[in-house]
Amino acid sequence: MAKVGIFYGSNTGNTEFVTYLMKDEFDKRSPGLVEVFNIGASTVDQFKSFEYLICGIPTWNTGQLQDDWAFFLPKLEGSSLKGKKIAIFGLGDQNGYGYNFLDAVGTLTDALLDCDAELWGLWETKSYQFNESKALVEDHFTGIGIDQEGQAEQTSPRITQWVTQVLKEFKLA
Repeated sequence: MAKVGIFYGSNTGNTEFVTYLMKDEFDKRSPGLVEVFNIGASTVDQFKSFEYLICGIPTWNTGQLQDDWAFFLPKLEGSSLKGKKIAIFGLGDQNGYGYNFLDAVGTLTDALLDCDAELWGLWETKSYQFNESKALVEDHFTGIGIDQEGQAEQTSPRITQWVTQVLKEFKLA
């Protein structure tokens, strides 16, 4: 069994696409380390079976959770994720939705921290232009931000850098 579970939700396919770019980057370094799951077809037991979790979520409309995550998160309430190391990546459009850029990342972060998970993979905000975000902790997002609408050319370099960072933080490098 893989050590890292990547769980994603995707309505349009963009988050799924980024998930598999991320899996490819992990596989370059350590084949078989990660296993990918669509959160819409996942159980709480599957989710909790991994010590290391990477969660992918797009922000919908004006800061809303993606549908599958909105359905899954209430199932986690009251669960313990103590000892689980999590990292989050999110998709958003900083130009079109600059007042709630990556809000779903912040909401997901809060839900997982409420279950006592440990958060890793914070990401600097300096290369983004947005007004507000629920995913902010000082000058970092609570996970990497991917903007396929406005900065698609940055997706691959950001993923490469973030995967390196997360592997070090998870002590899997």
